[in-house]
Amino acid sequence: MICIPITAGTQAGALRDLDRSLPNADIIELRMDIICDGDLNTLMERCRLYPDPVRILVTNRRKEFYDEGVDRVTPVERQRVALLTEAVAFGADFVDIELDVTEHLRMSLLSPIRANGMRTRLIVSHHDFSKTPSIKTLREIFRACVQADADIVKIVTYANAPEDNLRILGLLPYARRKNQDMIAFCMGEKGKISRIAAPFLGSMLSFASLERGAESAPGQLTVKEMKRVMKIFGSEAAGEEGKGLPVSPSSTVFALFGNPVHQSLSPLMHNAALAEMHIDGQYAAYCIKDLESAVNGIRGMDIRGVSVTLPFKVAVMAYLDDVDGDALKIGAVNTIVNTNGKLKGYNTDWTGLVQSLDDVLDIKGKAFVILGAGGTARAAIFGILKKGGIPIVLNRNAQRGEQLAQEWGCSFYPLSEVGKISADCLINTTSVGMMPDTDKSPVESAILGNFRWVVDVIYHPLQTKLLRDAQISGCVTVSGLGMFVHQGAEQIKLWTGREPPRAYMKQIVMENLKSYGYGRD
Repeated sequence: MICIPITAGTQAGALRDLDRSLPNADIIELRMDIICDGDLNTLMERCRLYPDPVRILVTNRRKEFYDEGVDRVTPVERQRVALLTEAVAFGADFVDIELDVTEHLRMSLLSPIRANGMRTRLIVSHHDFSKTPSIKTLREIFRACVQADADIVKIVTYANAPEDNLRILGLLPYARRKNQDMIAFCMGEKGKISRIAAPFLGSMLSFASLERGAESAPGQLTVKEMKRVMKIFGSEAAGEEGKGLPVSPSSTVFALFGNPVHQSLSPLMHNAALAEMHIDGQYAAYCIKDLESAVNGIRGMDIRGVSVTLPFKVAVMAYLDDVDGDALKIGAVNTIVNTNGKLKGYNTDWTGLVQSLDDVLDIKGKAFVILGAGGTARAAIFGILKKGGIPIVLNRNAQRGEQLAQEWGCSFYPLSEVGKISADCLINTTSVGMMPDTDKSPVESAILGNFRWVVDVIYHPLQTKLLRDAQISGCVTVSGLGMFVHQGAEQIKLWTGREPPRAYMKQIVMENLKSYGYGRD
């Protein structure tokens, strides 16, 4: 439900805004602390004159609402709460009172609510305008609101990082499990995604301003923007960087963690596969800065499965409860499965790469030059060794590359010596050439004649500069599309126990890539 706050500074302005807001709102919030000369009865009567039923929420914040350490028991404070009592008498559908109001004043409001047969529902709210606390603290605040006789718990915090959205959104499934109605989201520019996702996760309502400049809190979308977003997310859509794809309260949630993620087609591919499999679930992309907070958010938001991409494939292992044997050997995780709050890491990169290579060559006995020393390089070494191939590590950072080669018993050469090496296949596992830097290649084109096959794990763009140069040199080229599809399909198998439609997943990604002018596999 969309709630439009009336924030005009005068009664006349509030009446004008009401007339414009009523056709667009499910709930009207009368901000009596902002409407300086507001007459509550008149405003509520104007709402009731509208032919379609619109519910009324009355809020009357203290003038010092944004300040700390003020005296909560003053004549002004009693008068403020008394106005909410009037709202109950006038038949308001909801009244909002802060958690830190004294018990005596809260009971003075709760008594008339009980007397009118609970027709007015009490929202007990907590706001943090500087940060989003830990999950533990948020749950303590939640319990305090419940103990304060809340019909609806409202917890609103400020997002300083994208991960804060995961923590606050994690309260919604927690509240559902306790059969408690709730409103929860983050304020601020970085909290906008929580405002979009919250109603799809079970938050009772979304606050949206009548127009730009009429916001009641930072980061609030306009009602026009909110309706457009809800319409878009009512159909199939892929996430964008910093934006998660909302889901219905009953849906299974999946996610991508990385930085950046704006170039990823994982949301497009995974959501298409889930829909084709008739699974009630949605997959969202999150640009992560604080990895530990994000992993904690998996439990809090009850995310069933997570894809992990650059630069977190190695670091994420430290925050998991368990790691699969293959992933442990590789030393990198690209997939997390959440089973009743226990997080286990897997690696599907190596199976994705091996399946992609198997389509064009026999790995056994062949030599593979691997560019890079990150998580994908480790998966490539593991898969090639497992299939009887011979990996050779090349890396710009000699110390890191040599350490990786020694760990796996492989040969190592500095990247500067790539022209001196002949092998069957060259595999680029670095991000060089990825969108938007499509004019870059990890090696000079002159050396590519030393290889029969050239593989790039990058799939966006489909034809990297490395692959274009390799084709000119007469090499057989393999894009990262096959690996991308196979590793994603293996992730879905781990999350759902079912085989996903790989051909359909590839088709969906190809159709999207064609919009960028990439037509060849």
